[in-house]
Amino acid sequence: MRLVNPAVNGVVVPDGPLPMLPPSTWESQAVRDAVAAESPGAVIAIARKAHGLRQDELGTLAGFSQSAISRLESGSNIAYDLRVLRTLQRLLGVPAHLLGLTDRTVPVRSGDLVVGMEGKALMTLCASAVFNADNDDDAVSQLLVLRRIVNDAHNWRATGALMPAVRSMYDVIDALRRNARGEVRRRLLGTGAMYAEFYGWLHEEVGDMRNATAWTSRALEQGQAADDRDVVAYCYVRLSQLAEADGDDDRVIGLARAAQRETGVSPVVRAMALRQEARGLARAGQDACLARFDLAQALVLEVRPPQSDEYSIGYCFTDLHVQLQRAASLVDLADHRRAIDVYTQLMPRWGSACQWEQGVHTATLAYAHAAGGDVERAVELGFVALDLARVTGSQLIVNELARLGPWAATPAIAELTAQLR
Repeated sequence: MRLVNPAVNGVVVPDGPLPMLPPSTWESQAVRDAVAAESPGAVIAIARKAHGLRQDELGTLAGFSQSAISRLESGSNIAYDLRVLRTLQRLLGVPAHLLGLTDRTVPVRSGDLVVGMEGKALMTLCASAVFNADNDDDAVSQLLVLRRIVNDAHNWRATGALMPAVRSMYDVIDALRRNARGEVRRRLLGTGAMYAEFYGWLHEEVGDMRNATAWTSRALEQGQAADDRDVVAYCYVRLSQLAEADGDDDRVIGLARAAQRETGVSPVVRAMALRQEARGLARAGQDACLARFDLAQALVLEVRPPQSDEYSIGYCFTDLHVQLQRAASLVDLADHRRAIDVYTQLMPRWGSACQWEQGVHTATLAYAHAAGGDVERAVELGFVALDLARVTGSQLIVNELARLGPWAATPAIAELTAQLR
């Protein structure tokens, strides 16, 4: 049941932010068909109906007329107005890539095909990138394009299917590196480091922390050998995140600060390091974390997204990622009401975050509600996060949901925690 405000211009509108839609909404055949047909208006119509809104209600919420919404959904030129689409995307929580709004030059259809590929197909694509290139520099460039495509694919599919392919891709690059010389060897070292770091991340997501650390450390060594300062700094950030999972707050802070001491690091990587230092400070109960979040946000707001198809560290990092971690850190500081307020303000934009990240923060928000006394809302959000955990296979979401254990005496929470096992 939707809570409502009094009528605005004769239209009754929801009170407060719209709730998040379940991931199954975006995986439906209707959405797939609309994306394949390059019809953002049809995607908007599906999302509107899923929220239980009429066209006039959506128009009132978004500041458009009912006739404008009707024209958009029927495929008129307004359906391709980026200003209109961004407004509706944030309001309805539609994943940005479904409307063609992600800042990438890789076509949506190609990305969607990659999301459906299995390991052997991805390996074939990797081999093609290497052996069909005109020269060594072109081969490295193609491997970086593939690294970005695989990264985007990971954002919307389960981890397990990618792991064998990513390992095989790394092995191909490493074999090329061993037989290369000069600048090409250096570039292959840096590219291999990016694949090794990603492989470590995939291990972390399935809960294999030993291999996550081993592969991230390997990536750090290769980044140092390549003299790629962004890779080195980011590997320190990743090792800091692994220390966070291990509960070692001092190492979290120290490794994040080591990342910031690297010279010649891009602003976006520096922002990521500041955000991670802030996480460590929050976990240690230090209010100084908030100033670090402010610095990180100021940096990332000045960054212009790269125009290349090649993977670069932090290419999809935005102020949303800083703000979500700020909210999570407020939970660590036991400021649950403020954390809920920040999360609530961000909800219209959650659709642009990848699924595992949505799941982690949904689980954190559930914990904040439980700690604040609203167990019923915690249950509701907990099952949304559980759904995302099933879709992505992310152990990170499961770990965050486990924090609801103290309320297991509540039957619904007990059911949720039982399903976690």
